[in-house]
Amino acid sequence: MSILLAVDIGNSTIGLGLFHEPAKSRRIFLKKIPVRPARSAAAYKKIISDFIGLRTTGSKFLTLNIDVILSSVVPSLNETIIKSLIGITGRKPLIVCHKLKCGLNLAVTAPSAIGADRIANAVAGFHYFKKQVAIVDFGTATTVTVIGRNSDFIGGAIMPGVHLMQRALHEGTAKLPPIPLKTPKTVLGRSTASSITSGIIHGTAGAVEALINGMEKEIGFRLKLVLTGGHAKLMSPLVKRRHLLEPNLTFEGLRLIYLKNRGKEYSCTN
Repeated sequence: MSILLAVDIGNSTIGLGLFHEPAKSRRIFLKKIPVRPARSAAAYKKIISDFIGLRTTGSKFLTLNIDVILSSVVPSLNETIIKSLIGITGRKPLIVCHKLKCGLNLAVTAPSAIGADRIANAVAGFHYFKKQVAIVDFGTATTVTVIGRNSDFIGGAIMPGVHLMQRALHEGTAKLPPIPLKTPKTVLGRSTASSITSGIIHGTAGAVEALINGMEKEIGFRLKLVLTGGHAKLMSPLVKRRHLLEPNLTFEGLRLIYLKNRGKEYSCTN
């Protein structure tokens, strides 16, 4: 059996996505590991091994062909996670960066600065529509990534995610409490808690739509819209323009990038 393990190291969680026969199916099994507290390579190795149904790197691995692709926006964790992955498979993972074949033209001023997760999102988002698209990732940061004409990755926007906003309000003020984030019942807050909820959730939805509208005016054409990320289901009902909701878009992008680059030993180190 051919297996692909897609690892996405984010600012809040380390995502593990397991594809059986990745060339034939996009069906995925998922697990999320909190980034904090940090663990040892041995600890990550055990967690990942258990996730794919194996307790050790012993003989059972010989019956499987396990490939790994890694996306990371937390460089300080890379060495530890890569060490754990090598301990499982015996070889280095394919590491996503701007130099890998992805089917897009990275038409921005500094391609090396594009986050690996945004590249994966862009690949998957464009794959669905085969035309101009904006991908909004509601994660630790809320990012907008735009693919224009001729498969060009032309840029986007980055703003604080909903939890960063929540934490900033609590830690940066004397009296505003930390509150659980949920879909607000009204835009007009009747209490401090509901006002915070409305400001963060409705404010983020409105900001995203305003950003995309402004981008469309600048580039001169309309964009399809895809929502993804850990808070995408929370935000989706409040985004008024028509969109596709794909919470696991990053992993689908990693699968597609793997299929374009499998068998190659080259990977980025920056």
